[in-house]
Amino acid sequence: MLMRVAFLDLDHTLLAADSNQLWMDFLQSRQWVAAPEMAQHQRFMDDYAQGVLDFDALQAFRIGLDASLPPGQLEQCLAVFQREILLPAVAPLAPDLLSELRAQGLTTVVVSATRAALVEPVARQLAVDHLITSCFGPQKVHRVEAWLKAQGCSLAGLEESWFYSDSHNDLPLLEAVSYPVAVDPDLRLAQLARQRQWPVLSLRRDIDQPLAA
Repeated sequence: MLMRVAFLDLDHTLLAADSNQLWMDFLQSRQWVAAPEMAQHQRFMDDYAQGVLDFDALQAFRIGLDASLPPGQLEQCLAVFQREILLPAVAPLAPDLLSELRAQGLTTVVVSATRAALVEPVARQLAVDHLITSCFGPQKVHRVEAWLKAQGCSLAGLEESWFYSDSHNDLPLLEAVSYPVAVDPDLRLAQLARQRQWPVLSLRRDIDQPLAA
């Protein structure tokens, strides 16, 4: 039974960028998406920043966009994108954090709104133990609880639980774990972390405080 688990967000946390925005920019650079699609994606990103994202609509948009590419071409594009764009965007200190968590005996789990095709290469490179993908906001708590139930435990039953995230949209899971950690946080999460005295760290540069308590 799992007793000590560290959950980690992907975009702007383990990555020093947003994987989906990188993917959109990559497709645009090869003229595989047009200006209207880029504008629609930007509207979704603006809603995300404001905390009013319709995640189901965003998922449908992204799935439809990928489906518009011939399967062979999509696989080729993903391979090039992962090698040249996605993996180089891993935050410089993310490997150190994962190494420290492993050294402390914590099970590591990426919990991300991003679909598996973009999460898996990063998780492999960082040797993350498990993935929970395509969930957002309160859904992250539900998906984490479902995953833990399959392991024979629950968030409340864990001896120790951490969640590392950059976004105020992840507040439900940050509040559900024993040890929330703000990583390169957005303005709203940074303010909240100060108010609640949550640890704040950066995976993009050296800092004085430890990566994990």
